[in-house]
Amino acid sequence: MKKGIILVPYMSGNGGTETIIHNLFTAIGNNEEKIELKLISIGGTSNANWINGLPADVFKISKSYSINESKLIRTCFYLSVLPLKLFAYIKNENPDIIISTNPVMWTIAKQITKILNRKVPIVAWYHYSLKEHPIKKKYFYQADYFFAISSGIKKQLIDLGIDKNKIYLIFNPIVSDYSLIERPKDIIHFIYVGRLMLYGQKNMHELFDALSNVKGKWVLDVYGAAFGPKAQRVTDQIKSYIEDRGISEKIRFHGFKKKPWMKIDKANAIILTSKYEGLPTVLCEAISHGVYCVSSNIETGPADIINKRNGKLFISGKSSELSKILQNIVDDSGTLPSQEEIRKTSFTFSVKNYKKVFLKSLYEILEQ
Repeated sequence: MKKGIILVPYMSGNGGTETIIHNLFTAIGNNEEKIELKLISIGGTSNANWINGLPADVFKISKSYSINESKLIRTCFYLSVLPLKLFAYIKNENPDIIISTNPVMWTIAKQITKILNRKVPIVAWYHYSLKEHPIKKKYFYQADYFFAISSGIKKQLIDLGIDKNKIYLIFNPIVSDYSLIERPKDIIHFIYVGRLMLYGQKNMHELFDALSNVKGKWVLDVYGAAFGPKAQRVTDQIKSYIEDRGISEKIRFHGFKKKPWMKIDKANAIILTSKYEGLPTVLCEAISHGVYCVSSNIETGPADIINKRNGKLFISGKSSELSKILQNIVDDSGTLPSQEEIRKTSFTFSVKNYKKVFLKSLYEILEQ
């Protein structure tokens, strides 16, 4: 039995990477292949709920508590303790392959395998756009292989000089019951699912600007919340912004939901106005429920998911283009692809397909 470890740093417990890791273990939880994976979290998590339900009988999950939510304290911890912790884990676990989402971790892991004189492939599994979240080139050269979660990230890696034969495009898995969500005809229901941010990555002001120019019967259901010490300020800022745009009566806030797709009962289309993403899981989940997707055509992510069978892309920064797309939906929602057609496009991201792609990538790396 081959053994692999996945190294992750501190996680809040509320982010997309946590969901992906949970879905990964769900996807291969009934794995009867010749490889065992173990998740090692150094620094722990503030909210361990994302670990719950993982198949610990098959995969040994390290459930550690958060050292501290302070970034400064975590940094001091990593500088002083991380190398020793990793050395102990790698020596004791003696893995055949090491995967990490963190560039510092995979770099230190590489040096440790050299010290131990063990030939263990190091796989970098980075979850962000390399242009929006750049990392030092020296870290790239410490990884032997790369898992890319989108075609855009794969291209970014190639542009940085990484051999394309060392990159495996694996996307992200979604856990879904594939039930169709009602598509109402009398009042168009737009939805937003994600972190609340008026500016920055989520760029929600562009969504509100576009909606302020859409006429007719529509509502926007918002599922999500702001996080961090400025959460209330961000929430108040958003509510003030939509009031200034004269659309506050058409926007309903439902707060953060651990499983939002179990709470959403009506939806004509989901809207994403992000400035950058890795691979937006929320769009993959949406199409699995037959929900039409409208998203900014950013460098990485949406173009791997959205096509003419399930949605529409618009140029980020052009709220007038987004307004036109949304107005067309309000004026004639009957022109949207059928929900069954949309649902079929999600099978690329199903846990069954992901298991096949992920394990195939691992085997190819181990065979080399």
